[in-house]
Amino acid sequence: MNFNALIFLMFLKCGNIIGTIDSEVQCVGKQYKNVSLAAYFPSPQDDDDKTYRDMKGKKLRSLQEYLNDRSDFVSLAMDERLGIAYGTKVCIPELNKYFGYYLNFEVRDNGTDLLGMGYRRADIFVRTEMDSYDSIVNKKVTLIFVK
Repeated sequence: MNFNALIFLMFLKCGNIIGTIDSEVQCVGKQYKNVSLAAYFPSPQDDDDKTYRDMKGKKLRSLQEYLNDRSDFVSLAMDERLGIAYGTKVCIPELNKYFGYYLNFEVRDNGTDLLGMGYRRADIFVRTEMDSYDSIVNKKVTLIFVK
């Protein structure tokens, strides 16, 4: 075996080790299982830049912005009656596993359709209506409120 082939094989092996994560490593906190995750998106009737605002008037951040390294977090909406502090960090192990790395979700929004849902439902902000149809953002998940 020549030296280049050996280096290539070592790279593959190390790449697999580095690329493999335990999706729950950074997910320590209070868990809620079987939470219905759904997606919401800017409606075409909104202003041209399709900017949605969270409960404090700040721009919502979509999953796609986060995946493209244009945001430090993904906006998550939950039932306002829960009294969850603005910016509370949430881990979703199923999405970490799917994407292969830790995703930073923050509760920054609420909605009338979430009232009374408690910890049974969470909505994730996505870029477009088309993105909202993806099964990865419409499923039962575990929410872990990070300590």
